[in-house]
Amino acid sequence: MLDGILAKNYGYTETSIKQLRKIYSLFRVIKILKALRKPSKKYYIRVNTLKTTQEEVISFFLEKGIKAYPVPYLNDTVFIEVKGPCKLTKHKKYVIADKAAAESVYMGANLYGPGVLKATNVREGDTVSIYSPQGHLVAEGIARMDGTEMMVKKRGLAVETLKSVYIIPHIRELELYKKGFIHDQSLPSILSIHILNPYEDWKIVDMCAGPGGKTTLAAQLMKNRGNIMAIDRTERKINRITENCERLGIKNVKTYVMDSRHVSEISEFYDADAVILDPPCSALGVRPKLYYDRKLNEINALVRYQKQFVKQAIKILKNGGLLLYTTCTLTLDENEENILWTIKNFKTRILPQRIFIGAKGIDIVSDLRHTQRFEPDKHDTPGFYIALIKKLDN
Repeated sequence: MLDGILAKNYGYTETSIKQLRKIYSLFRVIKILKALRKPSKKYYIRVNTLKTTQEEVISFFLEKGIKAYPVPYLNDTVFIEVKGPCKLTKHKKYVIADKAAAESVYMGANLYGPGVLKATNVREGDTVSIYSPQGHLVAEGIARMDGTEMMVKKRGLAVETLKSVYIIPHIRELELYKKGFIHDQSLPSILSIHILNPYEDWKIVDMCAGPGGKTTLAAQLMKNRGNIMAIDRTERKINRITENCERLGIKNVKTYVMDSRHVSEISEFYDADAVILDPPCSALGVRPKLYYDRKLNEINALVRYQKQFVKQAIKILKNGGLLLYTTCTLTLDENEENILWTIKNFKTRILPQRIFIGAKGIDIVSDLRHTQRFEPDKHDTPGFYIALIKKLDN
């Protein structure tokens, strides 16, 4: 009954509440749900040390009137503060955006044609409110095309956002970004590659690489040496990786459009020093989250899917090679239970992590304390999970 009440109040499926309640107390679940509704107070940005330094990036931001702060334990990361929540005006005319677009607009992004679901009687130049499909008021702005055009063209700038609930500077519009000095990436994602700590001569396979945050950071830490093989099944994401590599000056990445569940069929991928695996997941940790509609059958299917990737990763690793497993979700099934399954079914062991600022993994077995959980209410980050596994000699 309590799960149903929480699900209704926060716009989540009852399944997702049950998943959280398997791990956390009722009090913690409520705190997590409240935290997930908002973005983190800090917006993290990776410094491309192939081109610049943390100090120079902070100075560049100050020139633009943006105060950035260093992350003391990472010399390639800074953060800026997120402003909000701001009060919005409800206008007579409105546009409804899909979930993903609404969550971006909620933090100050403009609304583009592909994200528009409905725009009745809207004319170019109208001041409009922007809502999520569930009725959350996320922003107000100026329509830059007629509503019918938004629905028919499905491309271009639909609404220029003037005010949103939360405000983050448009990082990708800065010259600093365009010249490849910075890359926007969450703190746990950045941290995971530092935990892997790749050597300059390594061969790395990134199995679900799009859009390339972990791939390009590994390349950066390897100083453009070694060999990184970035795989994604969608050409769109591979194109994003290529674009990011060109912008950031990355030269040691080769991309592949394919399903990583078949990497063991291709000899080129064998004898990897490390595999990066951030498989498709239920994304229960992604922030901000206005509502959540994943059901039990979807989560169960994802767990089976993730195990297929793990099997392939173990096959292509050389003896002594490392598997970095990460997700942006909070479920036990997709995190600790998948890692427990891995060490039970393959000659592997969990390694301690060289940087540990999150929470210990849920202790199904004692070694899982070496895995790392980021919890939105405690760490002010997305929900995230990191495990580092070593393949043992056969």
